[in-house]
Amino acid sequence: MEKIETKTIMTKSDQGNKWFGIDYHMNLYKGCSFGCIYCNSRCESYRIKNFDEIRFKANALEILEDELKSKGYKGVVSFGTLSDD
Repeated sequence: MEKIETKTIMTKSDQGNKWFGIDYHMNLYKGCSFGCIYCNSRCESYRIKNFDEIRFKANALEILEDELKSKGYKGVVSFGTLSDD
């Protein structure tokens, strides 16, 4: 597995995700090795190169801790939904 640098772990959901009741997305890594043919995450519009290669985000726990302290309100967090970001 490859380590990648990142500035954020949690991202605010857009209004379209209110249907699912999700306020934030949290992805600790990029990619997936399962290769499911129905997977939306493989869509070219997400621009994730080499999606079959799993890359983990460096210092994810420290970044997440800082982000959770800085959020001004609570909400529902989904994780692993796209394995991108």
